[in-house]
Amino acid sequence: MQHRSPRAAAVGVDLGTVNTTVSIRGRGERPDVRVLDGVPVGDRDAAADALAAVFARVRVFRDDTAGGSAPLAVTAPVSWERDRYREVADAAEAAGLGRPSFVPVAEAAAVYVEARGHELEPGAALVVYGLGATGCEVGVVRRDEDGHTVLAAHGAGEVGGDEFDHLVLAYLSGRHGDDDRGFWDRVDGPDEAALRPALLAEIRRARERLSEHASADITLPEAGLELQLTQQELESCIAEPVEQTCDLAAAVMEAAGVGAEEAGGLLMIGGASRTPLVVARLAERTGLKPVLPDRPERVAAEGAALTALPAAPVEAGRPRLRRTAARVSVLAVLLAVLVGGTAIFGSELSTGESQEPRGADSTPATGETASPADGEAGSGGAGGVPEGDPQTQSPDAEEADETESADGGGEAPSPTEDGREESATAGPVPDVTTMSSQEAEQTLTDAGFTNVDFNGEPDPLFGPWYEDCEVKEQDPAPDTQLAFDELVTVTYSGTEADGCEE
Repeated sequence: MQHRSPRAAAVGVDLGTVNTTVSIRGRGERPDVRVLDGVPVGDRDAAADALAAVFARVRVFRDDTAGGSAPLAVTAPVSWERDRYREVADAAEAAGLGRPSFVPVAEAAAVYVEARGHELEPGAALVVYGLGATGCEVGVVRRDEDGHTVLAAHGAGEVGGDEFDHLVLAYLSGRHGDDDRGFWDRVDGPDEAALRPALLAEIRRARERLSEHASADITLPEAGLELQLTQQELESCIAEPVEQTCDLAAAVMEAAGVGAEEAGGLLMIGGASRTPLVVARLAERTGLKPVLPDRPERVAAEGAALTALPAAPVEAGRPRLRRTAARVSVLAVLLAVLVGGTAIFGSELSTGESQEPRGADSTPATGETASPADGEAGSGGAGGVPEGDPQTQSPDAEEADETESADGGGEAPSPTEDGREESATAGPVPDVTTMSSQEAEQTLTDAGFTNVDFNGEPDPLFGPWYEDCEVKEQDPAPDTQLAFDELVTVTYSGTEADGCEE
């Protein structure tokens, strides 16, 4: 395997019982993320072997991606005892990763938010609700002048996506048992070791599809099973455990002394947090509008990597696009924190990521179409033995890679001085997405298009990651045949006052 050259980077690990999420990130770069096996609880020896195997794979991933040593930060659930910290630290060190630091998930989530350009004002509190496969943990973190403080955090046992799936299985067995009693007896029987896990996996996939659709099919062709599950049926199955997690959120907010009027926002993380009923009930119980990132299962790991990211100079000779300057004017409008009771994640940021509360009969909320299986949302607490000072610097944007645009072909008389054919009045619009706005302007000009409108647009709170001045959209689409004097609209990440076209 060919390793990359060493670079300034950090590794964040969110250990779950089903999945482990690993994020490797350098300053000004998109993260490299990988989902590995989880570390099950129960059998101590099996858990130790699984932990060693996971960190061995993290080491390979780090060496291949970062090219060498990199600081490691691990998210720590509030339920961890001191022995668990020591076990994890020893396993990481034995794998050649060095001694890790530990970060509460609420703090990691807050760092993630700020790295996306949406800073919490000093004194503002963020409520972090994490719902994964086998656990729910809620934390409240406050932004201080020098960092973050977890005001309160607590977990709720086994509540999570796995419990949801088992409740749905029990419901389906009761409803359809008389239709094929032999099949359902096999599902519960000890001789069919593969059938029950296969059915639970199909139920999980259906549950995830119900984050976007009103109904979903549950099929096992090899067993002749074909059922349909509606969102209303799902919600009737999971209503009780969902309510338990809402009780937990209310209790943690009360323990932290933070009400809806003091909270800067409610951030939802963990794969199972996509469940629409969870969004609706949390909004009703907390008085806050939940915000769901596009990849909620990655937030903790990415935030952990950011806390460990070492300070490093920007590579010589590479221009620094002005991420901070571009964001300040946006934040002045969007993040007027707690003025008149307005939360930082208010309706002005509802560009598809803030989740509108809804019930079983309303239109399903849009979620991520393809995602890994629910992993445990390792919610952190104020305790633990963190090593090192977390850093919350936003990654500096880097110039987008140059992209060459192909000239339109065709036979014609001799070309003019600028390389275009003398008689041409139209041509294919080049693809300028992912270029910087300056590169896009030059590419369009070289292709002959002179009527170009550039629009700066701030990124949504938790949408796809774009570097400042990077082209996000173009109209018309690439390769559209267009007259050279017709309008081409280019939308890039930033604001119109950020100097992207200087």
